[in-house]
Amino acid sequence: MSENNTNLRIWNAVEATDPKHTKQFNRGGGFKGTATNATYLAKKATAQFGPLGLGWGWNVIDEKYQPGHDKEVIHVVRIKLWYMLDGQRGEIEHFGQTTFVGKNRNGWFTDEEAPKKSLTDAISKSLSGLGFAADIHLGMYDDNRYVNDLKRDFRDGDEFDTAPASNDNRRDDRRDDRDDRRDSRDDDRGDQQQGGNSGGSRIEDLIIKCETQIREAQDIKAVTDLMNSKDMKDAMAEMSKQEVTDLRSFATQRLKDLGWVKPAKEKAAANG
Repeated sequence: MSENNTNLRIWNAVEATDPKHTKQFNRGGGFKGTATNATYLAKKATAQFGPLGLGWGWNVIDEKYQPGHDKEVIHVVRIKLWYMLDGQRGEIEHFGQTTFVGKNRNGWFTDEEAPKKSLTDAISKSLSGLGFAADIHLGMYDDNRYVNDLKRDFRDGDEFDTAPASNDNRRDDRRDDRDDRRDSRDDDRGDQQQGGNSGGSRIEDLIIKCETQIREAQDIKAVTDLMNSKDMKDAMAEMSKQEVTDLRSFATQRLKDLGWVKPAKEKAAANG
């Protein structure tokens, strides 16, 4: 292995993010992004370095409540994340921050979980420097084709069933496995076109196609029209009840991303 590949072995092993452990979010100013589940990142770190507290961990260096505009207060934490690699200790310092006292459309609020959220933010940022969830930070999640390929890759194999990159050339093996799985899927599709049994793989591809159409809808009306279309109803008729529920939830989240708010009457009915 070349020196360059050795330096990137952790990065290459952890850069791909399983889409089922992510969710879309909106922030003020029209900013949209993709968040990664913190427990999922911790599991990936444990797979690479060992149990938390033995193979990796963090120390809080500083913590404070920073006054902001008007009455706003921001909780800020600075940590030093450490990890063990080939018997050596690596360290990364980073900040995390969360609004502790702020104002939204309902008025002023206090977030009692701000310290926990700030710590999670700092840990995630530190791990991103090692390559964790790098595909999100590099903007690759903006490409629907990339995300759909990932869904198939992670669907076909368990990313935690192999040895960590620090012990072997895991990345090359995983790339080979992905190529093999793609070749296998192509063969399966060829068999299906010749009259073979489509099975669950066809349904999963159908779900991915529907999710892509929902994700690409650019406004609330487009999402609503899509979900009420004959093609979408025909597609859902082939899915299980749980799969239909999940797809509708996916569409609801897309509507929220586009600014849709559930009417008050529906909220009241849902609550009681």
